Amino acid sequence: MKWLAQTIRRLGLLSAIGWLSGCGVSMNPMAPTAPPPPSSNPEATAASTPTVVSIRPAAQPVAPAANQPDYFREAVNRATSAVAIGQSAQSTDDWQLAASRWQQAVNLMQQVPKTHANYTQAQTKAKEYQQHLNAAQQRAAGKPVVATTTIDPKSTNGLVAQIPIQDRRGGTPVVAVTLQGQKGSKTFPMLFDTGATGTLITAAMAQEIGVVIVGETRVKIADGSIVSLPVGYVDVIEVGGLSKQSMLVAIGGSVGLLGQDVYGEFGIAMGSHVINLHQ
Repeated sequence: MKWLAQTIRRLGLLSAIGWLSGCGVSMNPMAPTAPPPPSSNPEATAASTPTVVSIRPAAQPVAPAANQPDYFREAVNRATSAVAIGQSAQSTDDWQLAASRWQQAVNLMQQVPKTHANYTQAQTKAKEYQQHLNAAQQRAAGKPVVATTTIDPKSTNGLVAQIPIQDRRGGTPVVAVTLQGQKGSKTFPMLFDTGATGTLITAAMAQEIGVVIVGETRVKIADGSIVSLPVGYVDVIEVGGLSKQSMLVAIGGSVGLLGQDVYGEFGIAMGSHVINLHQ
């Protein structure tokens, strides 16, 4: 009964393979073994028929998190796109498109799992993006934008901020602006440029306060050409008592520009030595 002994040995091997599979050890499939020759003795055949052994495949491992969408990164990309659209928006359709991108950014940030390294930041960003979404929707509807900034509690009679003018360059006021990033805060001279939709800081400023690059945007410069600039978040921008948090700014050029995204919702009264912002 040489073939029966071989069969028993095979069954013993199969049991070992089943145990290894249960331990998660990967095994190469074995080549099929030829069945034993038929026997003319029915009793011998019945006795020698091996019991069928059911071997369950090892459980497949759960797909690693790396294979899942990076909702945080996708949300930042949508927000970057929304900022770029808002910087050149001139019509209702433009603002509706910007609002759509902000809505996508909000939805994606809300899907960032708790296991993500940026989960806590995502919760903050989702609220911030919601504020930008509300502003874009209001602009699309032709309504005044509701301010979402932190206002100096000392301001009265609708006065939001008083910004001293330090100098002028080509007639444009130069003001002191405090920026805060991951490396701390510092005050820089920046142009108060009412013609700039968004705020721009130089690469040196970004490096000094620790701004993390999160994407890029396309902007139109003075000569009418379109250039691509990196963008990143500044934790706090403060000027004349007006403070705004988690501001997305473009990075480039040789001088910083304080844009309408900081003060655009307020009335501006510009004197020879001070700029007053009013609600």
